[in-house]
Amino acid sequence: MVPVNKRYFVYPDCIDGRKSFNGLAGIVRGELQSDPGNGDVFIFLSRSRQSIKLLFWEHGGFVIYYKKMDNGNFQVPPLRADGQGRYISEIQLLQVIRGIEFQKEKQRVSSKKNQLVLEQ
Repeated sequence: MVPVNKRYFVYPDCIDGRKSFNGLAGIVRGELQSDPGNGDVFIFLSRSRQSIKLLFWEHGGFVIYYKKMDNGNFQVPPLRADGQGRYISEIQLLQVIRGIEFQKEKQRVSSKKNQLVLEQ
């Protein structure tokens, strides 16, 4: 089960899918300069993006949530970088795990034809 009401941090690089508790916690400590037991959920994608691992601390020990897609791959929503990675919301995490594709938002350009003009 995915933990709720946490901060969800997406690791910015792909990982070797064979990494487990010690390897993932080592990345958090060494590369992210963070404590893997601080309550955050750390999200890692494999090189192929067909598997995802979530590392988090729960009741005295590390937990890994692992999911592999048979068809397709996991996509992370496009967000601005925050330090060495990025945070996503709980809803976005659930969408990632369910395999929902994110599309880049396009800025809408307003034309003068569509502007509302108030008459006096």
